[in-house]
Amino acid sequence: MSDMKSTPLVEIAGLCDGAHIAVRKDLPEGLEVSGICHDSRLVREGDLFACISGAVHDGHVYASDAMKQGAGALLVERHLDLDLPQLIVPNVREAVGYAASAVYGYPSSKLKVVGITGTAGKTTVAHALAETLEALGSSAGVLGTLEGNHTTPEAPDFQKALSDMHDRGNEWACVEVSSHGLDYGRVEGTEFAAAVFTNLSAEHLDFHLDMESYFLAKRRLFEKTNGVAVVAVVDEWGERLANELQEERRQELVVVKPSMVESPVLDLAGSSFEWRGHKVNTPLLGLFNMFNLVVVAETLKGLGVGDEIVAHGLREVRPVKGRMEPLVVQGSDISVVIDYSHKPESLAQALKTVRTFSTGRVWVVFGAGGNRDSTKRPLMGQIASELADQLIVTSDNPRFEEPSEIAEQIVGGIKIKPGRSKVILDRAEAIHSAINRAESGDSILIAGKGHESYQIIGSERQPFDDLEVAKEALMVRVKAPLS
Repeated sequence: MSDMKSTPLVEIAGLCDGAHIAVRKDLPEGLEVSGICHDSRLVREGDLFACISGAVHDGHVYASDAMKQGAGALLVERHLDLDLPQLIVPNVREAVGYAASAVYGYPSSKLKVVGITGTAGKTTVAHALAETLEALGSSAGVLGTLEGNHTTPEAPDFQKALSDMHDRGNEWACVEVSSHGLDYGRVEGTEFAAAVFTNLSAEHLDFHLDMESYFLAKRRLFEKTNGVAVVAVVDEWGERLANELQEERRQELVVVKPSMVESPVLDLAGSSFEWRGHKVNTPLLGLFNMFNLVVVAETLKGLGVGDEIVAHGLREVRPVKGRMEPLVVQGSDISVVIDYSHKPESLAQALKTVRTFSTGRVWVVFGAGGNRDSTKRPLMGQIASELADQLIVTSDNPRFEEPSEIAEQIVGGIKIKPGRSKVILDRAEAIHSAINRAESGDSILIAGKGHESYQIIGSERQPFDDLEVAKEALMVRVKAPLS
């Protein structure tokens, strides 16, 4: 049970004042709220209903429904003609995090919260950090892509998740913080012990419009901690962020560079590298995953954990579901890897990694999500054609777009002879085709969906799991009995 308490509305107003959020209030003396909610259907008696304005829906429209459900007060951007106390702020999204933090008893003050942001690597770093901490005897919770529909949930849900972690006895919270989450104020009111930046490349430009806006959204995380700032410098954006934070001198700055991965040995059966003189054996695939582990190590070192202890913890980190996850079937003469890579840079890294252990040709089965940044589609086709020997373009999560049109845009970037590439829109058929046609020693990367157990077609989530489909095809190939 989350640690919700009856919270005076004047306390919430005071928090907003302290955060320089202008508040208009005419509140009954002694008024308290017993919870907070942003979905009118889930409001309980005495809740503060936050009228969040979204891309599609305006929460103010549902305030009367919330009132009928028993809401005790409203958090609004304009006065509504309803007989309820109203806390009026310029932007509900800026204020709701502070309100939720208060209602849930300020959970981030009871945890060591580490926020991880960046285009790629957030999930692996968050889970690896938590597993390392667990191996060292500390209890850690994780919140991110694998745990919910949104990488970073709306502020009331985010604060509830932190509260739940504390209730479970967690000492640490390792949370992915998306650019959408930062732009939408979902982590306002949260105290971060450390903020981590992994990298930045073109993604979500349908939302942010340009790289500068995308960078500034990510940068906001570092305005929310006076603790440790960990910056991976692998691109111009990381270098810029590190330089800016160095000039500000507001936090302890930890800079992580690829050269800190020493003596790497890559192998499908198990890899190793050295960090600060300590050898680390790991089942994680790829040089980029070794670097992710070094980011984890440097974060913990920055937080005061000793090198040798950190290295011991790193050795216990297991692969994250759907992140360079090898499919193991006894008797198989080919290698199959499932990965979430749905961005050009991630796809390139995954294919380069598969190439390092493949003794034959490299195959890739991939597509691109519908109603998302379409500019990356030809680039993904180009990258796949440069780094793989055989390509099968298929459907990913088409949503409300035609899969054939998405595939056509991907094919527009492919730079190889037609005989080496094929379009099979049925994803299951595409996976079966690659596994059936592969020759002994070949390796297949099935990219784009990773951990997802569904395929989004229109507004529906239909059951679909790359790993299960590939396993079925591989067992047919080796003539193993299907369970």
